[in-house]
Amino acid sequence: MQRKVHVLHGQVFRVDEAWRASLESIGISPASDWTRVVGDALVSESPSLRCYRCDLPGTQTVYFKRYVYAKRKWHEFFLRPAKAAVELWSYSRLKALGIPTLEVVAFAERRLFGMLAAACIVTRGVSHTVDLEAFARNVWCHWPRVRRMETARALASTLLVQARTAHRGGFFHHDLKWRNILVNPAGDPDSMVWIDAPRASRMRLRERRGVITDLSGLARIAISLFSRFELMRFIHIYLGEKGSSAEAKRLFKQVHRHLGRRMPRPVDLPFPD
Repeated sequence: MQRKVHVLHGQVFRVDEAWRASLESIGISPASDWTRVVGDALVSESPSLRCYRCDLPGTQTVYFKRYVYAKRKWHEFFLRPAKAAVELWSYSRLKALGIPTLEVVAFAERRLFGMLAAACIVTRGVSHTVDLEAFARNVWCHWPRVRRMETARALASTLLVQARTAHRGGFFHHDLKWRNILVNPAGDPDSMVWIDAPRASRMRLRERRGVITDLSGLARIAISLFSRFELMRFIHIYLGEKGSSAEAKRLFKQVHRHLGRRMPRPVDLPFPD
């Protein structure tokens, strides 16, 4: 799968055949006007974006993310990959690297002479998970301290090894915040899933910048919850066995400097101890 423009003029619509009938039942098909489909629950929105949870017949759930642009903004993605196309590439690349991510069941892109009018991506829902920030606020913070630290270290170890694998494989998320990592309510590291990557890229010749951006995203909440010692420990986990203390200190300072451009608000959780 490539990070590319999928059609220059007209429409491309791709769907997993196993999901075709179910998606058609809610109006998502090549023959329908999928730009007007409204799901069961609005998950997120922006001027051009609507993301809906759609409950299909039976027990299946999908998330339908559609981008529809006003005519005056069609030029913004002229001959540039649509955000939905970037996500399609992202999930394919993450799977190739062995990092758990979303399953894409449909994708569409509509252009007029290279200008992007609309695009969408449909992904299969991941049951029994919450995003990492919600897990920290609603579940993890109520546990005893020993259990909290054991779980945090286990999650960090798995997540940072995944980040190192992604970066060495030429993949940079660019929005690797806690809300874009899913985990089950038990805090099982093996349940983590990377999601929502419409800005991901390869960052050729600028890999260090991508590393700092992604680690800063993970640090925005972590700096409020963990000591400097623990944060440095996390940096060492990311660097792996070959990472020196000097390199860890240098990367730590670069991440802290990057956060300083727009310091995150302190996170205050109701710990029981």
